[in-house]
Amino acid sequence: MGYLLLLALLLLWEATARGGVVRPDLLPPVSGVVAELWRLTVSGELWRQGGATLWRTLAGFAFGGGVGVLLGFCCGVFPEFGRASRTTVEFLRPMPSVALIPIGILFLGLGFGLCVGIAGFACCWPAYVAALAGASAAGPELLATARVYGLSRRETILLVRAPAALPQVMAGLRVALAVAVAVTVTTEMAAAGSGLGSFILESSLARRPDAMYAGIVAVGLLGFGLNAAFVGVRGRVLRWMPRRGR
Repeated sequence: MGYLLLLALLLLWEATARGGVVRPDLLPPVSGVVAELWRLTVSGELWRQGGATLWRTLAGFAFGGGVGVLLGFCCGVFPEFGRASRTTVEFLRPMPSVALIPIGILFLGLGFGLCVGIAGFACCWPAYVAALAGASAAGPELLATARVYGLSRRETILLVRAPAALPQVMAGLRVALAVAVAVTVTTEMAAAGSGLGSFILESSLARRPDAMYAGIVAVGLLGFGLNAAFVGVRGRVLRWMPRRGR
């Protein structure tokens, strides 16, 4: 049932393109996009461009997600640190990551480092917010039980607070992964010179709509696959929890 809406949209797209409602140089038929996607796959072009985007996305996600989780958890567990860093964090958090691309070019150059830096900055904040909220997920009862058992502050953080925060952290990281895909592709369009984002932009400028849409579909498939993989990992990490608590 979940695929019926997608199928209906694809059929509507095909009918609209075939019926001449929209010019073919603006909206080619689905069949033409699929044929171009297959050609790019067989030629290896899709693997080269998609592989570059995948590698940059994962690197940016690992960097930004790791920093965000660590920062958010520390701000939640250590109130003094949270108060000291709040002004800086709240100044940076709303800043559009793409606005930092010119600065990134100056310091990181074009290509891999730029994409990782910009994507890492963007996906840091969903992870930060989730970890900050998760740090207080261990209620007073759990903390009181830890004190009764004589756990030190370090043991309480590692054995009580961290596991209690994990569900919210994983939810934040799932959002951060989607952000990493979107920002990586956007950065590639601006300055990377390779990857799916660059391929989509070059195809648009060359008036190759079938290739452009094929690249967009490839980005969607990449995001879908990464999300499915993350959900599988999350299920293993949180297998000790009741399903409704995930």
